[in-house]
Order: sequence, then structure tokens, then C-alpha cells
Amino acid sequence: MGRIVRETIGERFSKMLSYSIITSIVIALIGVVLLFMPRLSNKLIGVILGTLFLLYGITTIYKYITRNGAKLYSLNLVYGIIISLIGVIIILVPFSVTSFLTICLGLHLIVMGLNKITYGVWFKIGNHSSWLITLVIGIMLIIFGILVLANPFASLTITKLVGSFLILASILDITDLILLKNKSDEITKIFW
Repeated sequence: MGRIVRETIGERFSKMLSYSIITSIVIALIGVVLLFMPRLSNKLIGVILGTLFLLYGITTIYKYITRNGAKLYSLNLVYGIIISLIGVIIILVPFSVTSFLTICLGLHLIVMGLNKITYGVWFKIGNHSSWLITLVIGIMLIIFGILVLANPFASLTITKLVGSFLILASILDITDLILLKNKSDEITKIFW
């Protein structure tokens, strides 16, 4: 019976990783549009990004609720609430999105990085070989987040900056998710 439950959890974990990869690809495509078409209106960008933040936050909260306290999802409730609130604020005040978006993006990258570092630590505890890659990706995401918050790229437009960092963050996230998906059976044993 325990074997059947583990296979079901493993299948769910694999599906969740597939959905996360698709989400990261969509975010990367949005980054490409923002990078190469910076003249899109702030209102349109605000509504689209606000909706994405809100959907991602709701999905993250849902993962926390449906995973029955699995260690892997321990930060998802707080993270989901923060991301959902950011999404609602961006939707309600889309014209202020350019300045606000930089702060949100920086915080989002830092939180994503912290999540990856948490996963890396759990992988290390579970003696899984991908712990170092996950840890390094987490550290890189935190560095990108700090760079966005510090905004040393004053000569670039905010829209191009946001697009560039969305592409970079998505590439890092897709790389990590593909690695996790390939090792989903082993990783399931660590967390459940």
C-alpha cells in the first residue's frame, strides 16, 4: 500500500514539475516580448503581469493546501500570499507598474532563490547528487534579485531590464526543473 501511495505522489510531483516548466517558458516568452518591444503600455504590462503574479500566487497556495504538509512545500503558503497580494496591487494600480515592478521582480527572484536553496539543503540531507546545482541556482537567483533591487543598469529602460531578468530567471528555473523532473522518483523519496 505504501508503494502505491509513493507512486501516486511521484506522478503528482512529476506533473507539477511539467506545469512549472510550462509556466517558466511562458514567463521567458513574456520576458522576450518586454525586452524586444519595450513600448508596450504600462497599463497592459501591469494587468498582464499582475494577473500572472496573482495566478502564480494562487497556484502556490493551492500546492501548499493539497500537499498535506510535505516538507518541500513549507514556504509555499507565505510565498503564495505575498505573490498574490503583489498581483492584486499591480492589477489595481497598473500605471505605477514600472517603478513598483522593479521592486516586485527583485523580491520575487530573491524568494525564488531562497526556495531553491531550501530545496538544495533538503537534497543534501537526502544525499541527492543534484543538491549543489540547485543550491547554486538559488544563489544566482538571489544575486539577480539584489541586482534588480539595486538597479545599477540606469541606462537601460525598466521594461528591457524586467524582460532580461525574466528570461534569465526562467532559464535558470527551467534548468533546475528539468533536472528535478529527470530525478523525480529519487527526489520523492527524500520528501515523502
